[in-house]
Amino acid sequence: MDLASCAQIAKTYGNRGEILLRIKSDRLSEMLEGCQDKGKELEEPVFIYFDGLPVPFFISSATHRNGNAWVVTFSTIRDSEHAEEIVGRDLFLVAVEDDILSDLDILVGYKVFSENGVAVGTVSRVLEYPNNICLELEETENLLPFHEDLVLSFDQGNKTIVMKIPQGLL
Repeated sequence: MDLASCAQIAKTYGNRGEILLRIKSDRLSEMLEGCQDKGKELEEPVFIYFDGLPVPFFISSATHRNGNAWVVTFSTIRDSEHAEEIVGRDLFLVAVEDDILSDLDILVGYKVFSENGVAVGTVSRVLEYPNNICLELEETENLLPFHEDLVLSFDQGNKTIVMKIPQGLL
């Protein structure tokens, strides 16, 4: 399951487990608007990584504050002590195809592997040329085209990308 970063937990809010989110995803904003309007829990979970594993949480209430700030309550967090444990963490949604390519800066630091499992390098920069996104690798400064047809797998938890690398690029 591929996950896409959609928000950061900025701080606790109040003493009943509420948290303040800084939203990075239009998709999550739309979901929260629906939650706020209908006054019911989101059906789709959001995820927070603990010990390298994504843990699902359900948002039971949401209130828009201003700009990209939302106050939300998770169904399983009911006090400020537990809310404090997740402050500073990123929130993730199950990725849809557009999410993977929407926030390219998150790729810096990812390890790139060929389809044979050979380590190719670590992404040092993402370069956006017209109609051609490239990953620059730290070790070699080689540029790899980053296109959905070449990405075989994308694992945010382990920060790895497995790619079909055209012959002659390395």
